[in-house]
Amino acid sequence: MADMNDVNQDTFDKDEQPALTRRYLLKMAGGALAFGSASRLLSPADILAADAEGKAMKIVMLTGSPHRRGTSALLADEFIAGASAKGHNVIRFDAAFEKIGPCRACYYCDEHNGECIQKDAMQKILPEILSADMIVLVTPLYYYLMTAQLKIVLDRLLSQRAALRKHPMKSAMLVTCGSNTDWNMDAIMAHYKVLLRYLPWEDQEVVLARHVLVRKDIEGTNFPADARALGARV
Repeated sequence: MADMNDVNQDTFDKDEQPALTRRYLLKMAGGALAFGSASRLLSPADILAADAEGKAMKIVMLTGSPHRRGTSALLADEFIAGASAKGHNVIRFDAAFEKIGPCRACYYCDEHNGECIQKDAMQKILPEILSADMIVLVTPLYYYLMTAQLKIVLDRLLSQRAALRKHPMKSAMLVTCGSNTDWNMDAIMAHYKVLLRYLPWEDQEVVLARHVLVRKDIEGTNFPADARALGARV
């Protein structure tokens, strides 16, 4: 196949459209700006989506449950099965079983090029997140939000917040809870939407599994299949 840089863009016909690589999208954006013909500027999400098309992604999964075989652990396993079948590489960190201290808000990181004063499991987790194409949050619902174990990991992203805000990623969230009220997921979804806006992440989908207090409750539902299907779609 000819190198995209060596081909006159005017010679492409419908059956030979150029691949939407990062380089090509940036070239399109630059040309559109030069000629004033851009009806919508290409966003980082556009470039990310095209860049990931047709290639395996590195996915970092963060779980928050203290139960290794709980309801959310099943969703995590199913998502990984679906994503792995598509050739993606999933790196999973179970926060409840890692040594991670809470953020101290000391801002040592701001004075030391993003280095945290604490030396714990975040030293291995943060580099993986910073080089990932996608992040997946998995948690049971504790008092209408994610578990403290998972929240600690997100709090510790503070040290690399500048780098993360320049590194758009795809994202997904899998949540389980025992109750079946129609508002029980409102708070965690509001939090997730703020994270999408701030970091920025590009949501692929969420799986919200209600009325599944213990493992046997969720095994007889469609939620595990939903999580596997989501993994296969990303």
